[in-house]
Amino acid sequence: MKTFKQASEVIKDAEKFHLELAKLYRELLQKSTDSRTQLLLKHMLEHEQRMAKNLANYSGVAKNKVMQTWLQYTHEESAADFIRRLQLSDPPTIKEINNMGRAVDRYFSDLYEAVYGAIESTEVKEVFEDLKQIQDKERITLSMATNSLWDM
Repeated sequence: MKTFKQASEVIKDAEKFHLELAKLYRELLQKSTDSRTQLLLKHMLEHEQRMAKNLANYSGVAKNKVMQTWLQYTHEESAADFIRRLQLSDPPTIKEINNMGRAVDRYFSDLYEAVYGAIESTEVKEVFEDLKQIQDKERITLSMATNSLWDM
């Protein structure tokens, strides 16, 4: 379903999604008994908290006029729906956690790319290009952390 949202709403929705994922990772961390899985979950929890904070700071810093730009928006999935679709075991394995992290990163990368491609304003494009670059850097960091866990 396509809806229209202001750029500020898209960013607020993304921030909320990251906070919901952080809550999920915290819950999974409490259930986990495997030390490698716990390390990965801690890293992913910190990642989601950092991304939510980045988005909160971004929406506070971005120009108000830019943030009021209307966008055609198609990503309406909640974090709970997104996670439910992944069909994790209880508790999830390290492989499932790793796949979930990759799926989340793809979700946000696709979101920012779709928004970027749907807008005409150079200022708004810059906002979402910056967000995509931040997300891509975080994806690389997660990948490096995951690779180091496999070596343990």
